[in-house]
Amino acid sequence: MNLPAGMLATDAVVTGIGVVVPPGTPADPGRPWFDTRARLGPRGYKYLPAASRYLLAAAREAMADGGGLDLVPGERRAATFGTNSGSAAVLDGMDRTVADGHADDLSPAMAPFFAINVLGSRPCAEYEVKGFQLTLTSPRVAGLEAMEVGLRALSLGRCSSLLVAAMEDGPPGPASPVADGPALPEEGAVAMVFEPPAAAAARGGRWYGACRARTAFLPPHLAGTREGQDRLGRIVTDLLTGLGADRPLPVHVIADGSAVGETVAAVLTAHPRTGPITSRTAAGLGCLTPMVRLAGLLAARTGDRLIVTATAEGNLALARIFDPGRSPC
Repeated sequence: MNLPAGMLATDAVVTGIGVVVPPGTPADPGRPWFDTRARLGPRGYKYLPAASRYLLAAAREAMADGGGLDLVPGERRAATFGTNSGSAAVLDGMDRTVADGHADDLSPAMAPFFAINVLGSRPCAEYEVKGFQLTLTSPRVAGLEAMEVGLRALSLGRCSSLLVAAMEDGPPGPASPVADGPALPEEGAVAMVFEPPAAAAARGGRWYGACRARTAFLPPHLAGTREGQDRLGRIVTDLLTGLGADRPLPVHVIADGSAVGETVAAVLTAHPRTGPITSRTAAGLGCLTPMVRLAGLLAARTGDRLIVTATAEGNLALARIFDPGRSPC
């Protein structure tokens, strides 16, 4: 089996994609767009938070798209999720219930969702994901970070198939004190199924391409300073090395207009191992937009690309798409 240039046998390929977002994400909060009965079924989902419903719908789409797990034992299936505001509405509702009455008034059906990991429990139960489940919440980069962590575990042999997803549900509460720009809340979910290329080929599967992701942090107060630019140059070089990006690739930037985002864009423009910035997308208040962009580029089979997201909180993430090679979708 011939792999795309720069791709290793330990890299996983994307065999299924599911995208469940309203038109024009980031969403207009409060606008109805998701029909639970039509998407999931007539009963059994009443007490699922909205983010969990979006996630389940996206996971079902990804599985139906070709990311079958039938040949993988449940204990070898794993899932990593990213979110910033998936529990915001649930926690706000709990706070109001306690403030206006008593903790005894909390709904037993909703109480478990105070724990962020429970948001992903339904697709894990539905698809018998018994290996491990992990939810990450780093501001704005949690989706790509979930991909980074999950793919590392897969490459080390801790699982044989991986569901990676990002989910959001409206405003994440008060804006970050360092947030900058007119970022909008996000709603929806994106899910992707990853498998080793040999396993996908053995079952006659096809794939969209392969991905790697790396994350880092730049203290916001250093953005725009000479020290910050020098440090960021070293960070970007290390991230590109981890991504196997040894030649200039087209870059898609997702940023929020903050000093951190602009500094990252400037460093990328001048870096000898990155190509031209071919698009710039406004970041939302959650971690969904980079994953929507990644899924769109994979589905469009655009070839080798870099996706970069950097926002005011200081988090930054780079993801690389490898050309799908010999398995067209």
